[in-house]
Amino acid sequence: MRTRQPAAPERGVHLITDETATSPNGLVCTAVTPRRTEWLPDLLAELRAHTEDTIRNHSRTDSWRTSTALCSQLHPGWNSLDDAWTDDVAEAVAYTHAITTLATTYDTTEELSRYHQHRHADLVDTVESIGTGRGPVNADLGALAKGPVALHRELDSDPRVITLLLDGAAWTSLNDRRTGVRALATIAVLAHGFCVRVGVSPALQRHLSARYPQWTDAHLDLTNSRDRSPTRGHQQSRQLDDAWAAINDLDTEPTKRRLLACLTDEDARSYADLANESTLDIAEGTISRYVLDLEARDLVMVDRRGQRNTVQLTELGQTAVEACLDDAQALIHPNQHQLGERLTTTPQEVTSTVSPRRPGALTTEEWLTATGETADDAEYVQWLTDPKASSPTNCHQRFATVAADDSITLVDDPLDAFEDGRVAYLSHTDTETLVVLQWGGPLATLGRLASALLSEKALAEVLTPTRLGNKFENITDPTEDTPRILQRGHQVGWFSDDEATYQAWRDRITTVRDQLLARLAELTASDDTAARSDLFADLHGLVASVTQLYQAAGLNLTTTLRVPDTAALARNPTTRADFCTFLAKTVPKQSVYCIHSGYRLLFEDRPEKLRRRLPYDVDPTDRLDLTMSWVIAGPTITELHEEITTTLQAELTTVREAIAEGTEDAPTLAIPVRDATTYPAIRRVIDEVAMTHDVQWTPRERQRLVRLCLRSFGPADTTRRACPYDVVASLQQALNESHHPTPADVERAAATLPPERFRPDLAPTATKLYATLLRAEQPLGRSELLERADISASSYDRRLRDVRALDRVYAVQVDGHRRWTTRATRTRQSAGTLETHQQPITAHQVVTSHATSQPHPESAGVRPTTVTTTHPMNPPSTHACHHRHPPDSHPDEQPPDHPTEPPSDQPQPTTMRSDHPTVQATLPLHSNQRGDTQ
Repeated sequence: MRTRQPAAPERGVHLITDETATSPNGLVCTAVTPRRTEWLPDLLAELRAHTEDTIRNHSRTDSWRTSTALCSQLHPGWNSLDDAWTDDVAEAVAYTHAITTLATTYDTTEELSRYHQHRHADLVDTVESIGTGRGPVNADLGALAKGPVALHRELDSDPRVITLLLDGAAWTSLNDRRTGVRALATIAVLAHGFCVRVGVSPALQRHLSARYPQWTDAHLDLTNSRDRSPTRGHQQSRQLDDAWAAINDLDTEPTKRRLLACLTDEDARSYADLANESTLDIAEGTISRYVLDLEARDLVMVDRRGQRNTVQLTELGQTAVEACLDDAQALIHPNQHQLGERLTTTPQEVTSTVSPRRPGALTTEEWLTATGETADDAEYVQWLTDPKASSPTNCHQRFATVAADDSITLVDDPLDAFEDGRVAYLSHTDTETLVVLQWGGPLATLGRLASALLSEKALAEVLTPTRLGNKFENITDPTEDTPRILQRGHQVGWFSDDEATYQAWRDRITTVRDQLLARLAELTASDDTAARSDLFADLHGLVASVTQLYQAAGLNLTTTLRVPDTAALARNPTTRADFCTFLAKTVPKQSVYCIHSGYRLLFEDRPEKLRRRLPYDVDPTDRLDLTMSWVIAGPTITELHEEITTTLQAELTTVREAIAEGTEDAPTLAIPVRDATTYPAIRRVIDEVAMTHDVQWTPRERQRLVRLCLRSFGPADTTRRACPYDVVASLQQALNESHHPTPADVERAAATLPPERFRPDLAPTATKLYATLLRAEQPLGRSELLERADISASSYDRRLRDVRALDRVYAVQVDGHRRWTTRATRTRQSAGTLETHQQPITAHQVVTSHATSQPHPESAGVRPTTVTTTHPMNPPSTHACHHRHPPDSHPDEQPPDHPTEPPSDQPQPTTMRSDHPTVQATLPLHSNQRGDTQ
């Protein structure tokens, strides 16, 4: 019996089989994830030695002659003075020079001088970063195609084998399809010059087929061929090569590209006809000149036999239009063009999933986490909502409604991690600015916050010269000395007389921002505790300065800090302490009293700094405001309520010695730490939505809505908590369908949420059944429920009893068959509904900086345990105080006309009794696991 010989390597994408699993001269890349920056540099590093051998076998001349000959061979006209290089060509030329120099100059074992060591390292970096977005000019896949792929295609008579073993877990857990698109595009580009063998498990192949059907049809489908792509043969690749070579230098001539798009290979058009084409807007004589150029490229053919010349596309031209131009007639590499179209279908991970949401729509959480990779050109600061929107969007209101002014708000939310944790979101209205970012450790998080607040987006849309004034006259009393108020009142840093105009300040502050972020990049993984401590101080100063400007401009500023893995953070004592200390050190610095920096008033003890203050008056009932409110969100973040409160209390007791002893009077800094998942907090959210949308719910309706939300959006083991984000989303959806939605309408809207966010007390299958019934217009039978809910018959049979037991579900007879539907109102109450909703003891705690002779406004009616002191008053000031809201407001108090509801959200003060004077006046520096100070 003859042994079956393995098939010879062939360029393209091939599925690994038993015969093709190994190759003696191949490269193997394991654990290939959807994030190409995690494996492409390693592959390029492994390929480098093979490329050097290929070049040495191709030419024995010096490196310059070899590289220039290769550039002329691969990129005709690359050294022309008339044509500007694209980024792709520039990086490909740099790659060719670098790899040729490595192959011909550094092919020695002799020890290199220091100069040549540095040069060698630079050349290696150029070679191993091409096409990754981190190369010399940050070019993308086009550089990869024009660099190593084109070189090996030209010089290798037999294609080299690259084996990519895909990481199934990473691909199946990926949220953002765009990342997968970029990785698959990279594989397709590599296949243009190599024999790329892809290893996938049967489960992963099914997943890829569902999520990227066109790509798998083209590359991994087994119906046309057992183990290779049926559409990526040598002839087609060469045709695409020729088309791209003919059109790729038209990047600076959009009119010629539009002219090509107006033509076909079937119907010839006259010059006069094209001159009347509205999309071209060019004269007939200009068309004649353009056609001559396109004809020379073999993209069009001209018929000059009649009275009028006519033009149409050649076969090459048709290929160029279809493969190298997008819908806007912009140039795009053919591999990217094909994948860009094919991989944008099927946005859901499983194509058979039936959802009550609009088909193809991402949930808010899915959209948030799909940040993209900053290494793949994703921006570090992205818009949460359209910055030009005339009114707050649902996404903006989702975050804004949950936040409470001058507080730290804790939200239990089953959120996911950002695809790139370094990304922050920004949103704003005329009166409000939101920042959403992810926890990444104390130093990195502080840097991300500073980057967002002073991003180019924020400076272009929020902190504009129109809002602040060209000389900052719009945020201060025009009769006062504006620079003096900003310097000695608000204590804005990096603001001297030279920065008294907006443009000068913007130039200075962006320079400072960039310098600090550069230091952050250097020190993120550093053990230099002194340098990290200095950076902490500078970043705290920068954030405190800019938040003072936001507050002076009349903007309510809120930062939502997302902590995806709160369980891991809580388990580790060091990281838990770092997190709580970060809040305790950072939040009090964002405080203000009238025009005065709160930190400078209460905590500063350096004499030279204290002398640089404006005089101020203090009323015994006054308190400081926060320039920025905080929302901390995570799956179980409320479990850290007590530790956050305790750490914050310890920090606030470190006021200046004179204030602690009572010899100096100062306003009180009170920071409530609120649990946003409790009954009164959910009631506050409902009241806020009702006020915003002018919905006249009765007290009884509001009570029913609160209980509905606690039953629908809380943990499975209790009906005393709910995620306020899901409450806002459901109310918004209900208000889209009715101006005065009933509780039944709100529950119907809640059924559009993902199953894991609605009725977690039910099994997932039961939740799907119930949600399907709520959204159905007519009663549904068994087969219809199976189809719409996308569940199996066995799951239906197991969970029907649970669904039948729900208050609103009942059976009806339709044409002699039993159907299931829901009623608008309840006829009985379940035990869960009748459960008494008691406010947890730790629902709302107010942490104060020092004792005063007056109770805290939010503690009215509650007996606080405080130290009563009397302090002499400071000299009078001419600067009036303006609070963002009255100090005696009760944002969480329930209206008195609702006697049957549980107690209102009265604060539970945690002000600590002091049995002896505070002796520590300076602000202590916190050491984390590296010994850093915050």
